[in-house]
Parts: sequence; structure tokens; C-alpha cells
Amino acid sequence: MLRGILDFLEAPGDAKVKANEAFVVNELTRSRELFDRIEARPLTEEQRRAVVIDECRNLVVAAAGSGKTSVIVAKTGWLVRKGFRKPSELLLLAFARDARREMEERMDSRLGTAIAREVTVRTFHSLGMAIVGKAEGKRPALAASAENDRTLFDLLKGIVADLLADRDLSAMLDEWFQERFAPYRGQQEFRNWGEYHDYIRKFDIRSLKGDVVRSFEECEIANFLYLHGVAYEYEAPYEHDLATSEKRQYKPDFRLPEHGIYIEHFGIDAAGNTAPFIDREKYRQEMEWKRGVHAERGTVLIETFSHEQTDGRLLRNLTEKLEAHGVTLSPIPREEVFAALDRQGRIDPFTRLVATFLQHFKGSRLSFEEVAKRASAHRDRRRAQAFLAVFRPIFERYEETLASTGEIDFHDMINRATDLVEEGRYRSPFGYILVDEFQDISPSRARLLKALLDSAPGSQLFAVGDDWQAIYRFGGSDIAVMREFGDHFGVFERIDLATTFRCADRIATVATDFVLRNPAQIRKTVRTTRKADRPAVFVGLPGDQELSLLKEALDRIEADARQYDGTSEVLLLGRYRHLRPRNLDALPKQYRRLRFTWMTVHRSKGLEADYAVVLGLCSGKFGFPAEIADDPLIDLVLAAPEAHPNAEERRLLYVAVTRARRQVFLLADGGQPSEFVTELINGGYDVEVFGRPPESDVPCPRCVGGGRLERRENARDQSVFYGCSNFPLCEHTARACPRCGNGLPVMSGEAYVCRNCGGSIEACPVCDGWLNARMGRYGRFLGCSNFPVCEYTRNLRESKITRHGAKVERRRRR
Repeated sequence: MLRGILDFLEAPGDAKVKANEAFVVNELTRSRELFDRIEARPLTEEQRRAVVIDECRNLVVAAAGSGKTSVIVAKTGWLVRKGFRKPSELLLLAFARDARREMEERMDSRLGTAIAREVTVRTFHSLGMAIVGKAEGKRPALAASAENDRTLFDLLKGIVADLLADRDLSAMLDEWFQERFAPYRGQQEFRNWGEYHDYIRKFDIRSLKGDVVRSFEECEIANFLYLHGVAYEYEAPYEHDLATSEKRQYKPDFRLPEHGIYIEHFGIDAAGNTAPFIDREKYRQEMEWKRGVHAERGTVLIETFSHEQTDGRLLRNLTEKLEAHGVTLSPIPREEVFAALDRQGRIDPFTRLVATFLQHFKGSRLSFEEVAKRASAHRDRRRAQAFLAVFRPIFERYEETLASTGEIDFHDMINRATDLVEEGRYRSPFGYILVDEFQDISPSRARLLKALLDSAPGSQLFAVGDDWQAIYRFGGSDIAVMREFGDHFGVFERIDLATTFRCADRIATVATDFVLRNPAQIRKTVRTTRKADRPAVFVGLPGDQELSLLKEALDRIEADARQYDGTSEVLLLGRYRHLRPRNLDALPKQYRRLRFTWMTVHRSKGLEADYAVVLGLCSGKFGFPAEIADDPLIDLVLAAPEAHPNAEERRLLYVAVTRARRQVFLLADGGQPSEFVTELINGGYDVEVFGRPPESDVPCPRCVGGGRLERRENARDQSVFYGCSNFPLCEHTARACPRCGNGLPVMSGEAYVCRNCGGSIEACPVCDGWLNARMGRYGRFLGCSNFPVCEYTRNLRESKITRHGAKVERRRRR
């Protein structure tokens, strides 16, 4: 006995672990009959351990399809039937009404009406309403905007319109839409044209007139001119014809037709340096050529520079330069500004940003002073501070609107309930709180939970969630709460539910490997009960034909489903609602053994089917991942901003893939395959590819991986050529195959091969071009496809290499 006491004193933690494990082993034996019968099927060993491990704070990290709800129901039954808790002491929390109803139904069917009736099952919102009603004597009125996202959006959009018409406040909004509409990044911050063009495209950097401009700075200049009533033309041909056989017609950045003035914006820093991927000497030569042209032709040229933007004086300097040349600035009427911004599609994205920021701001319970402190340390400090200056009056008008009708929103309800609990005006009757889908929690809900636990000594928490399925950031959820569980709730026991009863092993492996490419996700080892003897994840590529990838996928599904009795379920999923198949209603007639359901990926969470087909995995603004980038300003109101690119989009695709039991089809239909598709094909995943890459999977050599070469036709003679997908930002073009006049030659070994006719074409020995026969003054010769950049030629008659004059630059082969 003395030895035991000494061992305990030396290592009390070890003694606790041994005692707990002994309890678990004994309790598993004592509760075997309960666990065999409490659900339709006996609980697994893993689920049983999740039930009987019963610390003060418990976090169950679950896999998709691992039986989370079963564990919550079993935990409830175990606590009651073992006499550890009375039914009235239990609070079960869900995030949505549907989930609450499902929980109530499962409790009633598995535990019996007598127990289910006494257990409190609520959503967080209904809990907050009940607490406020109990403590204050009446329930508050809930605003319509709290229950309908569209109503909230319309309310905020109306507030923005009012502020733009307000003499005192419109200046801040004007500044935002003119200068701060997107994160500023200078060319010097990028490694190549591809990265830079991605930035321009992702943040939709175009002028208020709709011009697709080549830089953020040019967009600022265009917006300034537009809002100040100065008519301009972007990249219009110079008034004098300067085109030659080797040089296109000169197009200055801006032309002010009413004043006879041109503006050229030069992308150099104060030392005269260009971005690292731009030839500095060549750029400076072009600058001098442009200056010389205007001097020789007697036209007025105003120059602006990137370093003026870096120093925060671009528009101030431009104002002075314009006024020096007699240009009068006449700001357009305030009432016209909103209409103009709305026509150009600028109001809606801004309103969505405000709505998301508002959700997180109220959910985090941060003060304006705290957020201002974060803004002062933000990477884009001036933009962050400008947004707060705009957001504050919008927020105040929003709060005034609620107050004028005596209503509150969900955040007010949760926050007021939290205050009442923390102030002791409401004492929690709950000794045990069980939370489902814990990954969807917000900081304010976490604070309410903590207050309830603190107000009831000895109370316990059992939270179940899967951070791999955290996809509701736009609604105020913050994945950091689950990842930093201990910081919010203290010492806890982690239990894993890692066995999925839904997905075949070769689906689960692909999904797990994919989501864990983000190292911030909580790691767990997923096991499966279903086995597949061949790949179960299929990636469909469109090629360049008009064949339907969906038809091919459904044909494959129909063939596979023949081995099973009855009808098979097919879940058709899209990142956006507009991806709904047009022939959806006709599919049941074409595939009589299949039953179809269509929905967005967000709505599919919690559902499953025999097969899943995910549509629209293409690149682009509305692709998957969506290139509508999350605005970095949201980081100001997040506990721990996510660093991994497309973190939530990656989790969203994980949710889509794990809806399927047998097979899942990922279709890059309708556009260029997205970066997720490229990763799945080239990243060592266990996937099977059908279809073939479109010709446009060839990277643009100028964009270095950012753009792709796409087939186009010349409007004059219908001849085929290939241009960069980043046009007009990138104007690189490539000639079609000289043999068939249609396909794109791509490098294969030491020669080029046409992807259309299969013909072999000799590579240029100097650059990354290929050689084709031409007729010249002295007969037929071979010339480079990259002429005039490369002037390599070979006289066919004499088989002699000649080089004509100009310097030839060796470039990396494609």
C-alpha cells in the first residue's frame, strides 16, 4: 500500500490515466447491452469509447460519416440510464433547425418519449432567445434581416446608397471605391507575369467604366478621372499613325479627348527599377521612345509613376499635373455615383464584404478600438483603416435601424444572453451540454457556452465536430475555436471517431490526403468499413469536343450500378446554383436505375448517396475553387486568420467528395480545369482520369503558368491562332500548326507535335518556337514561329543557317 501511495505522489498524472483506463474497460463491459441496442446497429468499439470517456471537457474529433449523431444519442442515453445525469440536466445544441429536429426524432425513437420529452434540444439561437426571455421577462423581437440573408443584404445596400448621397459621409465611400476597392499590390511584389495576372483577375481590378486595366495604379487613375468628370479613353490608338511592319500602333494608357492630353503610367520605383520579371533596360528604352514621340509630334504627355502610389501621393500629384494643363475637375453628382457604381457591379461585392465583416465583428464582440489597433498593424494598413472609416457609419446606421423597430439580430441575442449569464441574472440548470457540428461555432457562441458552464459548478461539455467540414465562414463561424479548444474551455480529453461507414476506402484516402494538404487541419487517421478494388474517384477532362462529361459519368455510374439490386442514388453537386444541369428533369427517363438529386455543395453537408457527381471544377471567377478571393480585411475580425490558400474551398471539396458511398466523379466541364483538378491529377492521388486535357492546358510562356493558350480565330480571315487566357492583360499569341492549320504544336522530346493532326515539326534551335516554311525574296526558307522576337531562319535551298541583324534572345523551351 505504501508503495502505491509513493507511486501516486511521484506521478499523480500516471495514476489518473491508469484509473481512467480501468474505468473505461470496466464500463464498456457493464454497458455492453445498452450499446448493442441503443441504435439500429450495435455501436462500434470506437463509438463506445467516445461515450464512456467522460472528462469535464470532451472534444470528439469525427470523420465524415462516422456516426456523430449516433454517439450523441448514445451518450445521452448512457448518462440517463446509468443515473449519472437526470434528463432535465441535459442540453443538446445544434446549429440549424433541421439538425435540431433530426436530433429530437432520434432521441424519441431510440431513448423513448419519456426521456426525450425532458431533455432540452435547442439551436444556439433558440437557446439565446429562451435565456433572454427567462431573465428579462419577455422575449425580444427578432429582425427579419436576422433570418434571411437576402433581407440583410438589401438593408445594407440601402444604407450604402444613403451614405453615398450624404454630403458629409460620401467622401469616405468615394475614396473607397476610387482607391481602396481591392488590396494594393505593386508589380514589384510578384515573381512573374502569371502571378501578377492572377492578382488582377482574382480581385477583379477593372475601372468604374468597366475597362480591364493592366495595373491597380492604372485603375486608380481611371476611377479618379471618371468620378471627377474627366472624359477619357483607355489605350485608344495614338492620333498619329506610327505602326510599322514590326511594331503595332502606339496606344498610350489614357487619352483625354476633350483636352488633347495623354497620360502614361510608368511602373517603376523611385530608383527607376521595374518589376523583376520585366526587362529594365528595354522598359526604359520604351519610356524614352514614348517621350520622344510626344515631343516630336507636339502632343501633351502627363507622366505618373508606381512610386507615387507607394508614397501615397499618386492622385494628389495627378490633380496638380492636370490642373497645370488647364483641366478642371468636376465631380459627378452624388446621386449619380451609386447608380454608376451599381451598373458596374461594384456595390454588391462591397455589400457582401460589409455583411461578412459585420457577422464576424458582432460575433467576435470586438470593439472598434480593438479592430482599429489590428488595422494599424495590417499589411495593407491604409486600406484597412479606410474600410473601418466606411464600415463604422454603415454599422451605426444598421444598429439604429434595429433600435428604431425594437428588434435585435441573432448576434445581439447571443451576446445579450451571454451577458445575462455572466452577470448572474440567469443561472444555467444544465449539468451536461452536448454540442453537435462544433466546427461551425463562432467566438460569441463559444463565450455563451463558457458562461453556461461556469454558472453551473460541476457541469460538463461534450463537443463533437469535424474541422475538415468547416465551410460556413461567411456566416460567422470561426474554425479557430475548435482548433484552439483548450484556450476556450480549459483542459480537455480528445477522442477520435475516425471510422467512416459511408465512403469506400479509396474515396476516403483521396479525400483525407486532399484536405490534409492544409497543414493547419487537425490530423486524424480515417478508417473505412467499405472496400473498393479499383479507383473510386474519377476526374473528367473535357478535351476540345462537345461531348458531355456528365453523360459519360452517368453512363459509367449506370454500368457500375448494375451489380446492385434496386435503384441507386446519385447526388449531383455544384459550387453554385447556376450549375444545375439543364436536362435534370430528363435524366430519370434516360437512366431508369438511377435516382437523382441536385443541390449545392453547401446544402449537401450531412447527406450521402451511392454516387456523387461534382460539376464545374473549372478555373475562373465562379470556378471551384472560386477565384472570388476572400478579402484580407476579414482577418481583422478573425481570431486566427487562415494562411493556407483556398483553405475553405479545399474543405468544401472534401465535403463534396465524402458524400459518396461507392464512387465520386469530379467534372471539369465548361472551362479550363481548376487548380484542384490539376492537383488531383498530378499530385500523386489515387484517381482515374477520363476524357483528355483541352488544348488550352498548355501554359502561356509569358505568364509562366498563370495563363493558358486557348484556340481562337482571326476575325478577318478565320485563320486559327492561340492566345493567352489572360488576354487582354497578356497579349501573347502562338501560330497554329503549319500542316493542318488548326492544332497547337507542343514540345515532345526534341521536336514539336501537333495535338490535332499528330504531325512532327522541327523545333527552333535558338528559342522555344518551332520552324515553318515561308516564301521570301530569295525563295522558300524556314522561319521561327516567334518572329519577330526571334529572327532565326534557315535557307531551305542551301540548308544554310542565316541570322538577320537583330539580337536573338535564347528563351526557355515550353
